[in-house]
Amino acid sequence: MNRLLTIITECTEYSDDLHLHPQMDSSTMKPMAELAVQILLLGICIIVVADLALRFPGPSRFTGFLLPPQERWPVPQLWKWVEDGKPSPGFIKFFMRDPERSIPDGTGLISPVDGTVLAKLRQSGRNYLVISLSVWDVHVARCPCSAVVERIVEHGDMLEPERNDPLRNEAFYFLRDKASPKQRFLELSTDNGLMRVRFITSYLSRRIEFFVDVGEQLEKGQRIGRMLFGSTCVVETDEEFEFAVAVGERLVAGESEIGKGS
Repeated sequence: MNRLLTIITECTEYSDDLHLHPQMDSSTMKPMAELAVQILLLGICIIVVADLALRFPGPSRFTGFLLPPQERWPVPQLWKWVEDGKPSPGFIKFFMRDPERSIPDGTGLISPVDGTVLAKLRQSGRNYLVISLSVWDVHVARCPCSAVVERIVEHGDMLEPERNDPLRNEAFYFLRDKASPKQRFLELSTDNGLMRVRFITSYLSRRIEFFVDVGEQLEKGQRIGRMLFGSTCVVETDEEFEFAVAVGERLVAGESEIGKGS
């Protein structure tokens, strides 16, 4: 009993001492709190550096969202994903974006895709506008003008076998870096004559899909299809139609005018 009373008395005296001298407790706790924060920050730094090393050449997942798309997903990393068949969900969400566009009024033809004008060619009574898309462009295509779908042609894994297909000619140099190109095109009846919108992809991408059917009436700016990854779009018109854009010019699908229609 006496022992118990002694313990209680000692505890009471210690409690009173803490109240009388609170600086003793705070001076002990402050260095410990600072050490804990330092350890936490060091741990975060180690995790970020390790993630950056494991994801090289891509950026760390902790900082990538701060970078523009070209730096967030470097080209070597993109092609590795394509070859492995395991692309990043974040990049797929970005690539599959499909923003609304402000379709201009009037009869002018609009660009079917986002991209850069690679070439303007004329051959065998036909004009060709070649537009190159990068992997960071929107890949949803739109109809250049009001039209009716006459044919959907699948070229498979080679160029058109017919000898009179001008795309077999060496002048069409934009095909030279596309091993075994896969092609599909829409043949359209328009107020500006027969028009073809041709989609071309390389062997790495290969997938082309159309959203329209033969016989369907299309509105200007209507979504007509999609290509996957870096691709080329060729707009083919009658010789009388003049494309009013320059080589190297940037185009926006559904908004940039590429020529005056009738």
